[in-house]
Amino acid sequence: MLADYGTTVDSELEVFAFITRAIDDMRAFSLLAMVVSLFETGYLRTGAGLFESDPGHLSAGRGMAVRIGDAMRRGARCHDVVTGADSIDFLRLDWFELAAAPLGEVRARFSLPPKSDEARAAGSVGPWDPGGISPFQERAGRALAEREGRPYDAYGACGTVPG
Repeated sequence: MLADYGTTVDSELEVFAFITRAIDDMRAFSLLAMVVSLFETGYLRTGAGLFESDPGHLSAGRGMAVRIGDAMRRGARCHDVVTGADSIDFLRLDWFELAAAPLGEVRARFSLPPKSDEARAAGSVGPWDPGGISPFQERAGRALAEREGRPYDAYGACGTVPG
């Protein structure tokens, strides 16, 4: 949400590239290496007890090199204007402390630059953009809404990425 990425596997690759580059700790690249091993090479079959291998996402021709590069650029440019820290470990932040703050305020706190036009043109989407959620997530949301007897609203995230 903070970095304006969706929740598909391709978007999660962007998230991990962003997180990896925001912290000045070379060990953070092991996280990105794990994700690439899961979602490109298939070398790892599972990761962190949460993910299953689904290879081919970087080489499938969906603009992923541009998107990953932009995510790393954005992460590298972040800094915390409140604490003065130039390195931010987004995995260790107390997100409950920030939950009540408006999204724009939190983005400003971390000096989060916007996505590049090139990344957007390459298919980088946010959580509310078409293609921002996976077909599985859309089906699960629709099923839950139906069980609860209410209309389904994905707030724009349903459907495919335009173009």
